[in-house]
Amino acid sequence: MQIIVIVVPVVIFLTVFLAHNIYRKIPGWRFYRWIIFLPSIIPVVVASIIWTYLLNMYGPINNLLRAMNLGFLAVDWFGNSKTAIFALSWIIVWRELGFSTIIFLAELGKASPSVYEAAIIDGVNEWQMMRHITFPFLSNITKLYIVTMTIFVLNNLFGVVLVATNGGPGYATTVLEYYIYFLTFRAGKVGMGTSVAVILFLITMVLVILYIKLFSRKKGEGVF
Repeated sequence: MQIIVIVVPVVIFLTVFLAHNIYRKIPGWRFYRWIIFLPSIIPVVVASIIWTYLLNMYGPINNLLRAMNLGFLAVDWFGNSKTAIFALSWIIVWRELGFSTIIFLAELGKASPSVYEAAIIDGVNEWQMMRHITFPFLSNITKLYIVTMTIFVLNNLFGVVLVATNGGPGYATTVLEYYIYFLTFRAGKVGMGTSVAVILFLITMVLVILYIKLFSRKKGEGVF
């Protein structure tokens, strides 16, 4: 659950920030749009391999820190039980940010440009516009996306964990999906593995029901 607490708020905040700035067409917005979306088309296994290489103790990022006499900042992100969960979280954020930004941009396209024009005339800066105009306008889709992202993270971590950490160090990154795999295929405890799978299924079903209720309510209000 810890990874959900990290990933979901970070994705939501960065998505709103990026969607706002791309919608406002800041200099280079087309380039940023493509750069942000590119990781979304990279398979999760490939993304995991890339970041495992970049963030290992003797990878390019840590070597760059050493070259800048900042070797004390070098960390084996996937090999340290205190940082492994953050490294895994970053892979998920990096991959999903582009897709979520496109969804939020589509919703933001329904906003009236005159609202932003009036804000500019009143001397409102970009941060204030994002806080008081963009975020409230996106509040409905944000609620839905929080549930969607939670379901996604719960059910799509196995590949990342298997490639990047194999559940370690220790049990630091043993998420439910990997735990089911470990119990069933490595420990030979099929009954326990099945029980955990049922728990994951029930959690997912509760979230799906919540999503359906939220979607139905917002659709009835004419938001979608």
